[in-house]
Formats: sequence, C-alpha cells, structure tokens
Amino acid sequence: MITHPLAAAQRDLAQAYAGGAPGVFVSGLVWLIAGAVWKLHGVNAAFAALFFGGMAIHPLGVLVERVVFKAPKATIGKPLETLAIEATIPLFVGVMIAWVLLVRAPDLAIPTFAAIVGARYFLFRTLYGEIAYWVLGAAILAAAGVAMFGIRLLPNLGFVVGGIELVAAAWILQRWRARC
Repeated sequence: MITHPLAAAQRDLAQAYAGGAPGVFVSGLVWLIAGAVWKLHGVNAAFAALFFGGMAIHPLGVLVERVVFKAPKATIGKPLETLAIEATIPLFVGVMIAWVLLVRAPDLAIPTFAAIVGARYFLFRTLYGEIAYWVLGAAILAAAGVAMFGIRLLPNLGFVVGGIELVAAAWILQRWRARC
C-alpha cells in the first residue's frame, strides 16, 4: 500500500499534537475566561484576556500533548507545522483589525476576533486531515456572524465560543484516538 506524502505528514502531525485537541481545549478555556472577564469587567478587559490568553494557547497545548498524551515531536509533518506558523500572520492581522474595532466599534471587536479564530480552523482540516475542523470553524463563524449583526440570540460570545471549542476538543480527541 502506497501512502500519499500529505496523508503521512498529516498523520505525523496529528500524532505530535494529539489531533490538535489539546490546543482547541486550551483555546476553549481562554474563551471561557474571556467571557467571564467580559461579564465582570467589560469588553476591553475581555479583549485583553483573549489577546494574552491567546499567546498561551500553543505552549500550554504542547505541554498537555507532551505530558498527558506523551506525544512525540513531528518528523515528516514539519512542512505542515511551517504552514501552521505561516497561518498565524493572517491571525495577527485579524487581531489588529479587531483591536481597531475595539476603539471604533467596540460591539464588533470580540465577534471579529471570534470570526478570525473560526476562519483559521478551516486550515486545520489540511494540517491534521480532520474534517471536524471544518465543523468547528463553521460553528464559530456562525456564532460570530450572529453577534456581528447584533442579533441578541447569544448571551456572551466568550462563553459561546468557549463552549463550542470544548465540545469540539472532546470530539476531535475521540476521533483521533479512534484512528490511533
């Protein structure tokens, strides 16, 4: 049986990062914290929680992957790791746009932040070979879109995105374990 190089790289990356589930889990916790901060201290403080918490997602996710899952480092998946790093540039641009909105249109800052995060998850389908990331990205984009249009169906977007991510992390982990 011949394995496609992309599929082999995706499997390698999925092994190294436990399918990406720990990062999604940590991100979900960051969003829940931001939701609580938003409720207690307002949108500016919530944005700061997302910004600084967001910087901790990768290192904390890697810590969980190495300590809890004893995941090895990627070997053949290295080019996909490079793609993930390159994809942070548009993420930074989106955060900058959300930051400007924090001053000019505060009601749009957190929904824009969420939309950027949701859109980035679509790339994770290619990184890990896992279709669940399209579902995750679409769910977050839908919640962000509802909030952007001012539809008050959702309570606190931090809680909503955090909940979506925690459920998705469990689902992704379950699917990853089934493939291992």
